[in-house]
Amino acid sequence: MVYREWNVKSADKTIVKQISESCEIPQFISNILVSRGFTTPEQVKSFTGTECDFSSPLLMKDMLIATERIRSAVDNGERIVVYGDYDVDGVCATALMYIYLDSIGADVYYKLPNRAENGYGLSKDIIDLMEEKAINLIITVDNGISAFDEITYAAQKGIDVVVTDHHLPPEILPPAVAIVNPLQKDDESPAKNLAGVGVAFKVICGIEGCEPYEMLDFYADLVAIGTVADIMPLSGENRGIVRRGVEIINNTTREGLAALIEVAGLSEKTITSENLGFGIGPRINAAGRMEDATAALKLLVCEDEDEAATLAAQLEECNLQRRQTEKDIIDKIIEKISQDITLQNQPVIVVWGEGYHNGVIGIVASRLVEKFGRPSIVLSVEGDVAKGSGRSIKGFSLYTAISECSDLLERFGGHDLAAGMSLKTDKLIEFSKKINAFAAEKYPFIGASPLEIDAVVSLRNLEINDVKSLSLLEPFGSKNPSPIFLIENAVLETVYSLSDGKHCRLKLKQGAGQIFAAMFGVSPNALSYKAGDIVDVTLAINVFEGKNGDMLSGRVVAIRPAGIGNDYVKHTELYRSFLGGVSLDKASKQELLPSREDAALVYRLIKSEAVIENDLSPIFAKLKELNAGKILVSLDAFLSLGLIEKVDNNGVKMYQAAATAIKCSLGDADIMKALTE
Repeated sequence: MVYREWNVKSADKTIVKQISESCEIPQFISNILVSRGFTTPEQVKSFTGTECDFSSPLLMKDMLIATERIRSAVDNGERIVVYGDYDVDGVCATALMYIYLDSIGADVYYKLPNRAENGYGLSKDIIDLMEEKAINLIITVDNGISAFDEITYAAQKGIDVVVTDHHLPPEILPPAVAIVNPLQKDDESPAKNLAGVGVAFKVICGIEGCEPYEMLDFYADLVAIGTVADIMPLSGENRGIVRRGVEIINNTTREGLAALIEVAGLSEKTITSENLGFGIGPRINAAGRMEDATAALKLLVCEDEDEAATLAAQLEECNLQRRQTEKDIIDKIIEKISQDITLQNQPVIVVWGEGYHNGVIGIVASRLVEKFGRPSIVLSVEGDVAKGSGRSIKGFSLYTAISECSDLLERFGGHDLAAGMSLKTDKLIEFSKKINAFAAEKYPFIGASPLEIDAVVSLRNLEINDVKSLSLLEPFGSKNPSPIFLIENAVLETVYSLSDGKHCRLKLKQGAGQIFAAMFGVSPNALSYKAGDIVDVTLAINVFEGKNGDMLSGRVVAIRPAGIGNDYVKHTELYRSFLGGVSLDKASKQELLPSREDAALVYRLIKSEAVIENDLSPIFAKLKELNAGKILVSLDAFLSLGLIEKVDNNGVKMYQAAATAIKCSLGDADIMKALTE
């Protein structure tokens, strides 16, 4: 269980009222905006307004050179290839550039790398292929900024390259004809957070010699999908693009998108930035992860309804395969972690296995971060080589940590929150030990990121129109998440089963108000709470059309005993860090060390009721005279001494008193000895 602090944001009531009145928006919305840092009418109007100020494409470095070279190629009938990437951003950027160039009469082709055969970005084999096909100009989209050797090789072959990219530039740039990337030095464009497809869009506007808003109706849909899927901040120009893109997608005339919406089960629903992210994006991505991204690209550019249906079905099958493959790997890893005390507590989770699919290990690493709240690296072993992908949490630079192990790696790259690497199989154990030793020394108390809560609300006073007004804040996504609300001191009145017990539905009452809320991924028998418990609950709230009209509904983000506060989180992390090899000072050890009387309280509770392992916060609340660390140490000691046992109750791990009492001393437990050394 990941225990996270709850950070409830606050908003100055005077400013909330002023913003509400001057901007003519509900105080419910004004409160959220002020809590998120929008404290002036100008800021709020800019954020909630329908108009967006787009910067000129010409502010981007090398834009004139790039557009002149592309125009020349089109006018002279040169053969052009658009070279993209196999992720959603790269596929959308390739489709965008190809569709545009084809529309103005260019002799244009497209090419995407195959993840398994080519890897990321340009390669010399691809350059050789371009030479065979008599290509004169390569336009990279969503890649190319680091391809120094490959672009040098292309130049030797007489092939020009125009790079359009959004990744962080290296110190030495490749010798391309032009490089359009808002992150390179001396670039004057204010649009620094564009996705790869956003940069490609700006290049198209540069070729046309027009302002970006003039091209939105033609291409904002493709730009929106790539921007959302690449988790780019939905502020500034990205916000304007995605807002318009979502509008277009809801009335799409693209056969490929319509077919994709159909297979995703979204044809009867309003498309939002959120279901773009979890419904459309993963299906485009699945082709590149499981087979070849070209199928996704063909779908986006095709104009035939039957072909679109066939390709969409192919992507749906890829996505089903991706989900099953991902689940199989995650299940194996979680089982492995459950049986390995070291893996359970080390600062960085490092796991590997034979034949893990390279296309999904990055997603698997992300799932592990979500579940365990720690940086995670997943490696696929093929013979004597292991290739891995890692994901991190805010505050822990994965790239820095991996760099400290560079002597063990064949190749590596990435940034603070994500990285990739390869190494010899016989170096895996040493790599795991070294990166964890680094983390234990430099980041001794790695904790999961706090849960950010926008406002405390009362169920009695929560109005349907308030929740409907949340549409003013859309589109939701990176840097503008869907609001999370806190309901305090709610009575858990009833727990229902959903989807044959895979999920549950809670009926929550607070005074005269009530709401039903779904809790996904937790079965009723795995819930550490029962009817009658008083809880604090964080919810995402929406409106749905019920039999008797509009009703409020919630999705549980997190739940915990009412009034428990955040102190228990610090002590659970202190305990985990100690088990993970962090050297604690004497005072910290004393915080974890239970007395005989402390331990007796824990034991009596376990004897009186079985305790679900997944969420111990109700136990922390019941034994509030002890800190959570002492409770965890007591449980650890009792398990090792055989006084309690961990049992499986229909797939749910539970603590219960051992059937046979054993006379022993608490001080004999290994963890007690370690804390008193």
